[in-house]
Amino acid sequence: MSFQRWCLLFGTVVYFTAAWFGVGYSAEDEFQQVILVAEHLRGNVDAASLPLDIHAQWRSMVQPVICAAVFEACATIGITDPFLLTLLLRLLTAALAIRVTHGFVRAVLPSIAPPHQRAFILLSWFLWFLPVLQVRFSGEAWSGLLFLRGITMLLQEGRRKHLAIGAWFGAAVLFRPAVALLPFGALLWMVLAQRASRSAVVSVMGGGIAVVLCGAVIDGLAYGTPVFTLWNYALAGVTGEEAWRFTVLPWYQYPLFIIKYAVPPIGLLMLGAFVALLLWKPKHLLLWIILPFLLVHSILPIKEIRFLFPLAPLVPWLLISAWELISERWPRIAKSWITGTSLGLVGALNCVALVVAVMTPAGNGRIALAEEIHQQYGDQPVHIAIDGDWRFWVPAFFLAPGSTSAFKEQPLEFPATDGRPQLIITRKSIAAKAGLKPLATSTPAWTHVFFRWYGLEDGYDPLIVHEARINGE
Repeated sequence: MSFQRWCLLFGTVVYFTAAWFGVGYSAEDEFQQVILVAEHLRGNVDAASLPLDIHAQWRSMVQPVICAAVFEACATIGITDPFLLTLLLRLLTAALAIRVTHGFVRAVLPSIAPPHQRAFILLSWFLWFLPVLQVRFSGEAWSGLLFLRGITMLLQEGRRKHLAIGAWFGAAVLFRPAVALLPFGALLWMVLAQRASRSAVVSVMGGGIAVVLCGAVIDGLAYGTPVFTLWNYALAGVTGEEAWRFTVLPWYQYPLFIIKYAVPPIGLLMLGAFVALLLWKPKHLLLWIILPFLLVHSILPIKEIRFLFPLAPLVPWLLISAWELISERWPRIAKSWITGTSLGLVGALNCVALVVAVMTPAGNGRIALAEEIHQQYGDQPVHIAIDGDWRFWVPAFFLAPGSTSAFKEQPLEFPATDGRPQLIITRKSIAAKAGLKPLATSTPAWTHVFFRWYGLEDGYDPLIVHEARINGE
């Protein structure tokens, strides 16, 4: 079996492992804008519980409709466990990621010099953050994967189907409107760098517009009224209508995010690779794709690391393309033992980060705590006191019917009210000071030291769930 097929096999294992352990969600939108809306479409959640974005008709309903369809199909065969339902969503995303990644590797590989091809294959499957990000049933993950499929077809010489390329680009925009900047960059490259024919460019645009219009039809049916959510979303972004919900950050915040959250050595290599292409290969397709996206996102006052997630699948190509340039310009430095040792250490760091990231729940692990509660108490209703802010909150979707949650100013002691188990979610350090033994911890104990290093100045204090003291006992 070829090296590429071995990587496909092990990559499949890694992705499905990440899906299995990745309980919960990394960002609120993965639940609030998708699962919660899907439950509303199924008649299980009132409209009053939906987020502002849905009431303002800013969000496409395509992804919630897919989610609702998956849940309904499961319900017909008796699957209603919320943790199993969300696992199926992650497995579905993982399957898409494996298929798209395999095709992308095959499309890019001929353009890479043979000495660097294995490194590209390894990075494409095992760069530590890719399996973790690309199993999420989120707009960021799906838009990035659908766009990558379009780019794959664009790179396949002699097999270009421009309408299909545009359709994949349009689908990516439906899942996350801001991703429209990526197809825009690809079209600019086709016109100005590749000198593509007018018919090819028009076909790509036509395919994209057709899919976007199909999405508008789905939105109209789901919202119950004709609506063009992409226009509403763009207008809200330009006018700053939704900016009040976010912290305003400076234009240079994204490089800082990349350095910190990709792990400093790898983040620095990513930034260096981008600069290398900018200086020495300005006509590279990657630059035309990434640069408009980064410029616009840097100008906008709202900045979150998740906004960059659609770019993640392109990082292996970026790193290898820059390394090829460096190897050509400074071959002695590229082959020196210092460079080899440094890259070996970075590779070892990547392996550790991959294992830790794949084996831990998503986000801060609060949904993993809810799963532990479900395993210990089954369908018995419980009451959960939240010792913290909204980031500790467990949605009712993940709790037994009749369960309740509330924020408590002094959650370590409160009386029982109706005989239900009284539980508290708090920080591990707070429970330790009170001498309380947790029922469960949000992340495996062996990962805590790594998360403290990864958190840098933020540190790391995992969440725990424990039974409350009743009447001072």
